Amino acid sequence: MLKRILAAVCAVVSAVTLTACSLTARDLHDVTHKIEVPPKMLFLGDSIAAGYGLEGYSADDLYSCRSYPNILAEKYEKELADECGHKMINRAVSGETSAELLELINSGELDSELSDSDAVVISIGGNDLLDILFDLFNKVGYSPESGAFNYKNIDIFGAADTFSSMDSQANDALAGFESNLKHIAAAINSRTNGAVYVQTLYDPLESITRIPKLADFSAEKIGRLNDIIREQSAGNYVVVDVAADFAGQTEVVTNIKDFDIHPNYLGHQLIADDIDKALRETGFTYTTQEYGDEYITREGYAAIFGGILLAVIALTVPAILVGRAVGKKKDK
Repeated sequence: MLKRILAAVCAVVSAVTLTACSLTARDLHDVTHKIEVPPKMLFLGDSIAAGYGLEGYSADDLYSCRSYPNILAEKYEKELADECGHKMINRAVSGETSAELLELINSGELDSELSDSDAVVISIGGNDLLDILFDLFNKVGYSPESGAFNYKNIDIFGAADTFSSMDSQANDALAGFESNLKHIAAAINSRTNGAVYVQTLYDPLESITRIPKLADFSAEKIGRLNDIIREQSAGNYVVVDVAADFAGQTEVVTNIKDFDIHPNYLGHQLIADDIDKALRETGFTYTTQEYGDEYITREGYAAIFGGILLAVIALTVPAILVGRAVGKKKDK
């Protein structure tokens, strides 16, 4: 009889042990990792962000020139290779105005890219002024087709007459830019949880000392455009002050010597450095799912306690029965 009782107890304990082992679990947890640069980055705006004027640039392929988006993408791909990887998308359009950018955002065409971006970098505003100033620039030798100046074609008297009439038109353009920028920031922030950055516009005409009125006019209007960018930044985006770093060296960092207002490879490297600094000051994260420590589930605990209870019953009930049997024998 005792052997049977012990065998029963052993069977119960073995069953409980096996059941408990099968009722453990390890949960997946979100683990946040801190990094300095964004895993996914989106560039928007005009010809500056597109890389116009650089070797390898094509309106149909923005990824083959040494533009600042491509410089940063190459840098971050290496930096994040052992982390989360890096992805860069450039949706800049040469000649794009703030009104056109706002229209593009509101069309919904960028929604998926915006929602999937950790950082959105914008270069916009130059063409708002250029569209209004083309007549003036034509009189000082500017060709909108090439984006370049030809001093041989300067119409000094025509330019002088145009300055006064263009002032109010430029101011209207700036007012339009101010309104558009406000709506651009709101539209982008409603579509992304990423950080948003807006570049200031450098003054490409600061070195045109042969036409002081043109240089002064450009400085005033571009200065006002940059003031608008800074004034609207609070709570909406981070300002990347490209204009401050270009000041005094546009002949070195742009193609203005070749009558082209766009940044050269040195200018793009400088912009890349400015954006890189701003991104690292922000800081970013990415999330992975990892298994935690093994633990016993509720079912496991129920099985263990149930098994213990069964073991107690298996031990006590036979003992009681044996005790009663012995007692009966004594009574006889």
